[in-house]
Amino acid sequence: MQHGLAISVDGPSASGKTSLAGALSSRLGLHVLDTGLTYRAVAYATLRGPVSPGGKLFQVLRHDPAVPGARPALPAVVYHGEDITEAIWSAEVEQQLRVVSADPGWRRDITEHHHSIINRCERVVAVGRDCATTIMPNAKCHVFLSAAEVIRRQRRRAQYRTKPGRAVNVGPATKLDDATREYVSRQRHGLVLDTTFLPLSATVRAVLHHLGDHP
Repeated sequence: MQHGLAISVDGPSASGKTSLAGALSSRLGLHVLDTGLTYRAVAYATLRGPVSPGGKLFQVLRHDPAVPGARPALPAVVYHGEDITEAIWSAEVEQQLRVVSADPGWRRDITEHHHSIINRCERVVAVGRDCATTIMPNAKCHVFLSAAEVIRRQRRRAQYRTKPGRAVNVGPATKLDDATREYVSRQRHGLVLDTTFLPLSATVRAVLHHLGDHP
C-alpha cells in the first residue's frame, strides 16, 4: 500500500516512544502499531506451549494496530481468545523476551507479521525498536528518542506504580539502539531527540514541525 503518512518511532525503554505515538495518533489520525507488544506476546506463547517459528502462531495471536485517537491508545493482545495484555508484562515473559528477540526465525516471522499489518494501514505510526531500519525503512519520518538512563528508570517506575506485577527493568541503550540512532540521524527525514528534559508536548511540536507539509 502507498501510505498517506507513515512514521517510525525508535528508542530505548522509557524514552517516551509510546506516549509520542499516542499523541501523534490523536493529532494526525494515525493507526498505532507497538512492535514490542508483539514480541512480548510471542514470548508469552512460547512459555505456554510448543510453538516454533514458521508455524501458525499468528492465526491464534492477535495484536491489531490501535485506531486513531483510541482510548486506551493501544488495543488488547489476544491469544487463543484470551486477553493477555497484562500477562505479557510479567517477569517471566521479560526473561523469555530476550530468547525470542535473539531468534532469527522469530524475528523473521514477527517482521513479516508487522509488514502485513502496516500494509493494511494508510496512515500509521510504528513504535518500538528497529522500526526505522526493519519495519518501515520507507517511512516519511523517522524519529529516534533518547533520555538519560536515570530519567528512564524514574519514568518506568512512575508508569507502573499502580501495576506492581509488571517488570520495571530499564537498562542502558543497546548496540541496536546506537545503530538505529545513527541510521535515523543520516536520513533526510530523520529526527533525533533527547527527551531527558523535554515534555511530551514539546516532543510532539518538534515532530510536527519536522513533518512540515507531510500531514
